[in-house]
Amino acid sequence: MYRIACLLLCALSLPSHALTKVDVFKTEVVLTEQEKAESLAQAQGLEQVLVMASGQKSLQSNEVVRKALRSSGQYLSQISSGNIGGKPSLAMTFNPKQIQSLLTQAALPYWSPTRSNVLVWLVEEDRYQRQIAWEQSGSDAIAQLEQFAQLRGLPITVPVGDFDDVTGISAPDLWGGFVAPISQASVRYPADAVLVLRVQHLSNRTTVRWTLFDQKPEAMISEQTSPLSGQESGAIAPVLEQVIDQVSDYFAGKSAVQVANSSTQSVMTEFVDVDNATDFFHLEALLKGLNSVASVDVMKIQSSGITFRVHLLASQSDFERELSNFKQVQKFELSPDVLPLPRLPSQDAPVDQQTLQPIENVNPTETVSTDSDSEPMATIEPVHVSQEAREVEENRLVYEWLG
Repeated sequence: MYRIACLLLCALSLPSHALTKVDVFKTEVVLTEQEKAESLAQAQGLEQVLVMASGQKSLQSNEVVRKALRSSGQYLSQISSGNIGGKPSLAMTFNPKQIQSLLTQAALPYWSPTRSNVLVWLVEEDRYQRQIAWEQSGSDAIAQLEQFAQLRGLPITVPVGDFDDVTGISAPDLWGGFVAPISQASVRYPADAVLVLRVQHLSNRTTVRWTLFDQKPEAMISEQTSPLSGQESGAIAPVLEQVIDQVSDYFAGKSAVQVANSSTQSVMTEFVDVDNATDFFHLEALLKGLNSVASVDVMKIQSSGITFRVHLLASQSDFERELSNFKQVQKFELSPDVLPLPRLPSQDAPVDQQTLQPIENVNPTETVSTDSDSEPMATIEPVHVSQEAREVEENRLVYEWLG
């Protein structure tokens, strides 16, 4: 009972994050008056779920997806009638395991439902008057933006426009892209990134200039990271859709991984500076939550760190790319020529013909012998190793835990 209580306390003490869980397996489609309207809605619903789950919008060219859309009903786990804007609709929930299996068969990536929450500031200019569009302001642009974000599975938050918002930031601040006031006004919201949209309505078209700060609001000033930016022009709805597509593609590109049917390989991954139980539980949960990871085994715990054997569902490069998205870890680059504390070579094989492995708790200045009948062996020193030995060692990843 005492151990359980300790585990609970450790879990409760973990730092909070703004990452949002998106229900990518649920959607609702308006029924048309066409023949077989329900079958058409099921196919449309499956396509929407595949777009949200994969992070890729263009799926029509995929032969596996086209076949699945012709028999979309087999992927459904729940279906019910609904209503959208006074029109009858079909609310559908699809089976997560079947959808993930379909993505694997179609060679499509899987974008984890736990995603970065994006805070969206939108300022509109119409006849040289500029106004901030708040969540409850009734802005058509905000309504369209939320609709397009929902279809892509991109979690967004629009500022509510209360007293703190109105007094904390102005339309000129947003239009000018001034980082300091934007950061200060955004800190009150649980966001992982900040998107600023400047919408200019002209007589025959709309221009949207957007800037994405891929960092928490409080880090926008202290961390000198260049934001992403772009510009689109045309009718308001297609332009906003293009902006949401570009932002969604960016985050899906960072996090989505190609998942195999089963664990394909494993990699030894060491983390140093893991000093307490809280860090351990946080780190283990982080690893298990990665799309590229099937499972993790604890191989060694020592005073300053921990070594896991990480069983992968994707390539090692996908695993490293996913892990690099977390600022709590920082990769160590091992020397390409010298390995720390290698095992001593046997007397009947040269160094460059064997695989060297690090050993633990050995003082490099001590003499080591194999057993009581053996002659003492040479003092351990760092040695230059062959390309083959380097490749084996390079498969071991080392990271520093920053907490």
